[in-house]
Amino acid sequence: MISSLLSQSHKDLELLLVDQEEGVWSAFEYCKSKFPEVKVIKGDNLWHSGGMNKLARLASGDLIVIGSNDFYYSSDFFVRIANQVSDSNSDVFVPVLKRWDYPNGFTNYVDCVGINFDKKFAFHEVLSGSEYDPSLIPEFVDGPNGALAIFTRKAYEKLLEKDGYLFDENIHYKNDCDLVFRFKKHGFKTKVLKDCIAYHDRQQVFYKKKLRGLRESSFYGDLWLLKKHFNWSFKYFNPILAFIYYFLKIFYLLFRYPYLWKQMLRK
Repeated sequence: MISSLLSQSHKDLELLLVDQEEGVWSAFEYCKSKFPEVKVIKGDNLWHSGGMNKLARLASGDLIVIGSNDFYYSSDFFVRIANQVSDSNSDVFVPVLKRWDYPNGFTNYVDCVGINFDKKFAFHEVLSGSEYDPSLIPEFVDGPNGALAIFTRKAYEKLLEKDGYLFDENIHYKNDCDLVFRFKKHGFKTKVLKDCIAYHDRQQVFYKKKLRGLRESSFYGDLWLLKKHFNWSFKYFNPILAFIYYFLKIFYLLFRYPYLWKQMLRK
């Protein structure tokens, strides 16, 4: 990931990395040894939401790109971003993410092209798992995947004014679903950058068995989204369909995975 960032042809970049490792291996020490020109901030583990919030606060550019540590970027990735956003009136931008099966190599399958939510208040990663076809890439989606998102400074400042934060630090998994809904709620314009492609080696995908910790985090994320955003207004989704959908989903998950009952008791 770092080497692909350092090889970017667009040089007007401010590169910030945060090391939240709690184990023996230290990204801070590794970068200090291998990439001394990179600024790495070491601190406590704030998880994805807190770490991304920390980086966004430190960023000083007019355009903010936040990304997880499991990406590979083509050398012209940021040039393509700069070319497409310079004359755009959108607030948020979504790149095309392809699947990276590290260490086996890059694939021609879509990891996702942002996130949409439907009338049931169910969130879906757009085109996830499908073979890449440029003609299928949409012009617009509801919002970005939280692993790699692009937004203007004005949009970031507006979000802070409205909500006080970028990512909700109460949740880890589904934090991008919360962000997408708030983007939509606040009237942000989101555009897909069709020729901006990055490769993502994510920890959890549809073809891998979901680990217990991730399942618990995902389940709690659903509960938090409902607690925070569910209401009986029909403005953004149909509350009747949402109630039925989540009632059945939660009932099934609790029956299938009894250990999830503990998440129901969390505050």
